Amino acid sequence: MSAIGLVSTLRHRGISDAPSALSLSAADAGLILARVATILLGIAALLAWAGFELVFRTPGAASSWRFDARDRASTPLLVLAFAVAAILPGALRGVAFGSVGWAAWAGVGLCLFGLAMRAWSMGTLGGSYTRTLRTAPGQQLVTGGPYRWVRHPGYAGSILVWVGAALAFHSWLAALIVAALMLLSYGWRIRSEERMLADHFGDVYRDYAARTSRLFPGLY
Repeated sequence: MSAIGLVSTLRHRGISDAPSALSLSAADAGLILARVATILLGIAALLAWAGFELVFRTPGAASSWRFDARDRASTPLLVLAFAVAAILPGALRGVAFGSVGWAAWAGVGLCLFGLAMRAWSMGTLGGSYTRTLRTAPGQQLVTGGPYRWVRHPGYAGSILVWVGAALAFHSWLAALIVAALMLLSYGWRIRSEERMLADHFGDVYRDYAARTSRLFPGLY
């Protein structure tokens, strides 16, 4: 058999393509490992977000699920939003909506920043960081820590964690829907909370609100 015939035979049998196939498999393996890593980090971020309830939430009234008219059902609305956000990435995994690629690592970064912001906020408020909307006699308005610039930094942190996790799970569509869902749910929560705080603290709170942002400095 001539040299030309041998090469043709090897190509026909796929033998000459073996090195490139191995290289492609190595590249694919790297992408798969990176994808698995971001997904695991996204899961870890959501578990940490939930774990903060045990670490930072003060026992007693601050941890109670009971709510009254001041809450305006914002607590169950948020619980529903979290449940939907938790299942969306899995439910939409088969929907083609562009590749997230390395942006998934940006999602991990959002998770880390959001967790840090939420931890700082919960630690600053202490017993005033309640699960449902409520005030207590003699309660003082907290304006230190992140509250110097933002009125609801803990909510901002939670939004970043959930949107970042959706990105870490490699779903642009889930990230967009989760962002809209969280902004709408927390928007209702914030309106309800600020009405309650204005009634409780009066002009002191209104003056504080006039010089600070709700969620993100200079934006909202």
